[in-house]
Amino acid sequence: MKIDELLKKEIDEQMEKIQAPSSMYEFAKNIKEESEKRADYEKSTRRKRGWRKSQFVIAAAISLGVLTGSAFLNPAMAEVMSKIPYLGQVFHKPIQVVMLETLEKEGYKPDGIGMGISGQKALFDIRLKGTEEYVKQEEDKVLRILTETLEKRGYDNYELMVSDAREVPPVLNEIDKERDELDEELMSDLQGAGYPIMNVNTFGPVVNVYIPIADEAKKVEIYKVAIELLEANGSPKQVQVITRDVTEEEIESQWMSAKTSIEEGLFLKKEYRVADIRYSYKPEKVSITIMTNMKSSDPETKEIVTKIRKEITEFLDSEEVKRMTENQKYELIIQDKNGNDFP
Repeated sequence: MKIDELLKKEIDEQMEKIQAPSSMYEFAKNIKEESEKRADYEKSTRRKRGWRKSQFVIAAAISLGVLTGSAFLNPAMAEVMSKIPYLGQVFHKPIQVVMLETLEKEGYKPDGIGMGISGQKALFDIRLKGTEEYVKQEEDKVLRILTETLEKRGYDNYELMVSDAREVPPVLNEIDKERDELDEELMSDLQGAGYPIMNVNTFGPVVNVYIPIADEAKKVEIYKVAIELLEANGSPKQVQVITRDVTEEEIESQWMSAKTSIEEGLFLKKEYRVADIRYSYKPEKVSITIMTNMKSSDPETKEIVTKIRKEITEFLDSEEVKRMTENQKYELIIQDKNGNDFP
């Protein structure tokens, strides 16, 4: 029996011994409904984000929420959790989810937590509901609470920023609405004219039209029709017709959750000294390139590279991630600060 199957069996046995509160069963009934609502939300907002996608498996997060909560009370369960690889724990319980839950337990009403990379650190933007004065008053306490939360997870490479979630002015809401309508109308008109349009994005000064074909003559034809439709709509803009590979798009979507876990796990720890992570989603193989700030001559380099490789391969070779990525082949490349591959 494989280690993942043994781990699953042990978790199942321990879960049977845990008596969950009745409210949890009621909440679990709504998982499917909430998943469908989220899917609808993702579909409706996809054009605003261009081609950036974010996936979040609600059922998995909820089940691990029960699991990790029980681990603190059950020594046997704590031992089971300790067997899950580091990136596997990140995968099941993303840090932004942990931070939101922590703030809510403390009585705050977070409007959202954004995460990006600033310089060599992860930057979290925590937005709280409330007046500007209230947020300033609570800022130090919120920073202290979240610092403790991040430190418990072993993270030490980040900055925190707290801001108030101000209501979007009505005029901006109206602009967003008009742009959404233009997106829908342009895509509908182009598809109605018989063109294989995958998506359109009218939010910038240049309208991007995405198609799954590389026929240059067809791209010119679509370009001319899009220009005419925009002018007829009273929204003259420049147009760019972009070819997107359908297969690569599907592969990227399958890998999104794994990608997010890898980035969180590596960027938020100083010891890994990661500068950037890049991906190539080809049908024959997914390529993951980890660019570090290390020199090949540094005495600790070999140990750190070995650890990074071990963390990622254990995670990607787990049964759960292999199912999610449909057992897609991958290669892992780790580079020094000069762009040279480590052996």
